[in-house]
Amino acid sequence: MDQKKLYGRWNFWEEFVGYPMMIFYWIKGEKISKMLVKRIEKVKQKSSQISLTDKRRNEFLIRYEKLDNFFSLHFKNIDASRNHNFEEKIEYCLEQYRKESTSLITSSNLMKLQGNFLNGAEATLFLYFALESKTKREIRLSDIMIGENSSEIFIDFLKDKKFIDENHNLIVDQKSSFIRIHRFLKDNHIINPDFQDTTIIEAMENEYNSNFDKGTFSRSITVKPNDFEETIYQELSKLFNIKH
Repeated sequence: MDQKKLYGRWNFWEEFVGYPMMIFYWIKGEKISKMLVKRIEKVKQKSSQISLTDKRRNEFLIRYEKLDNFFSLHFKNIDASRNHNFEEKIEYCLEQYRKESTSLITSSNLMKLQGNFLNGAEATLFLYFALESKTKREIRLSDIMIGENSSEIFIDFLKDKKFIDENHNLIVDQKSSFIRIHRFLKDNHIINPDFQDTTIIEAMENEYNSNFDKGTFSRSITVKPNDFEETIYQELSKLFNIKH
């Protein structure tokens, strides 16, 4: 980000205001992370009350793309990756703030950075939450699985078996076995059998950040399960009360 745009022109008299404020935050003020949490809670509540028409959605998208502040710069960069959850994205932005703040030698610039960061976070995350919940939602396992908390139980199972990592990324090479496990759940009505394979593939791709082409999917479900898969089926049967 342009340093002149962030900090503006330095004036020595600003230090008379900056130092007392900086000392106040050091002694009685809240940490930047706590102040950020309050801003996040505020915009979550505010964005949940927004009703997006097509016209307003497009306006929000344009505003989001044009955001130019310290927070938005780093948040949008890491948001482009699907390997991080929201909490990790926020921690990344805080880390960039800490790095920048330690390089500053004037109190006035430190206060400007703090204001830019918090106000930028509020503006950025308001649009992010409004757009994410209403225009960017993708079909996930929770949309195709039957039963309360079934998707959460299944995700925890896959993590425990090292099929996926903490961010739900697929980390096994044998996609065929992975596909057959989902087919097993569909055959036993844990995954809703009314959904077509194409919909299940889409949900899997969104959930596990991986590609499952239709040809591989079709071939995989015709193959007889191996001993390892049978063991997985037995464990899933106990987990979901399936008669297998």
